[in-house]
Amino acid sequence: MKYKKKVILIGTEEDIIFELDNSDYKILGYFGNKKKHTLKYLGKFNDIDKYLKKNSQVKICIAMGPLDIRKNLFKKYRNKLLTYISKKSIVSRLAKIEQGAFIQNSCFIGNHVQIGVACKINVGAKIHHNSIIGSHTDIAPSSTILGNVKIGSYCYLGAGTIVREKVKISNNVMTGINSAVVKNLTKSGLYVGIPAKRIKDSYERP
Repeated sequence: MKYKKKVILIGTEEDIIFELDNSDYKILGYFGNKKKHTLKYLGKFNDIDKYLKKNSQVKICIAMGPLDIRKNLFKKYRNKLLTYISKKSIVSRLAKIEQGAFIQNSCFIGNHVQIGVACKINVGAKIHHNSIIGSHTDIAPSSTILGNVKIGSYCYLGAGTIVREKVKISNNVMTGINSAVVKNLTKSGLYVGIPAKRIKDSYERP
């Protein structure tokens, strides 16, 4: 039987669980402040340090949505975080993938793309040459980012979003499902539609 690398989860996001279950990693269990999944429950957040002292070789995967919690966990466990790239994705050897990024299956990451720390690139997303994705940004399924795009930190691009080449998107931007970003988005907030227009100055990230 092929040896599998070991990982523990913080949270129980289902698409991450599914991805890891079909990879070279074995999920040993999860931490969370509530027991709510069929995976082995390892304890609350404040039990993580104690567990790591006894299991120093395991990697950590943050499998939860709330951004503030994710940022704090990243800061605390940065050196232990799993950086995951699916073998079923096409990722250029010239791309730069930072610590804690999670790239799911069927993605395309082109030449000289830069993906920041703790980003999540979901199933079927395409990021073309020379584009830059800021830290803690999520790209939802089937989104397409064309060449030379710059996306800030703490953004969330909704499923099916298309971003035109050479466009710049500021920090803390969210786009709705199937939005088309055809010009620079210079203010934080929620953008929807074709072309994408700002409808709120704040949003609740999934």
